[in-house]
Amino acid sequence: MLHFITDFADQAVMLPVMVTVALIMAVNGWWRGAVVWAVTAVMLLAVMLLLKIAGLYYAAVEQTAIISPSGHVAAACMVYGGLFVLLGRRYFMRFPALMLVPLSGIGIVVACTRMALHTHTLFEVVTGGVVGCAAGLVLGRACGPVPQRLWLYLLPGVACVAVLFHGAHLGIEGAIRSMFLPRKIIT
Repeated sequence: MLHFITDFADQAVMLPVMVTVALIMAVNGWWRGAVVWAVTAVMLLAVMLLLKIAGLYYAAVEQTAIISPSGHVAAACMVYGGLFVLLGRRYFMRFPALMLVPLSGIGIVVACTRMALHTHTLFEVVTGGVVGCAAGLVLGRACGPVPQRLWLYLLPGVACVAVLFHGAHLGIEGAIRSMFLPRKIIT
């Protein structure tokens, strides 16, 4: 069951879902949402990559275990939590702090699976959650009101793509380590 849940947040699912959401928004003429979504997704991925690289170098210099913030948690907060925030945006605009409820709720579920599977520590899932929740808050504040007709395409589109790619794994963590793990630190 843990693998089933966490696989919905693997980058093999998240990347196609991120692209699908942006395309659905653009095809339906909601350019503001499409641009904000795409820029936020790219920024989330860039920040997570930089944090993972920094964790590799810190571990090499300090001779400690590798620190790798959870991309699963970050992406799930932004994508699934962000869609919940956009869905209830008109309610959240009265009480913006409530946006953290769906964002952190999604993050906590995925974080629990990552820790139970011993793939991340508490620090790593919290770091991913903070980055993902920040991205979700950007979506909630910057996208503006979602055209109602868009939900007829967004929710089924996201569900179909998530189910289609569920269970696939990109192995991004290994690729990042092989590309950026310092071979030898010169002191």
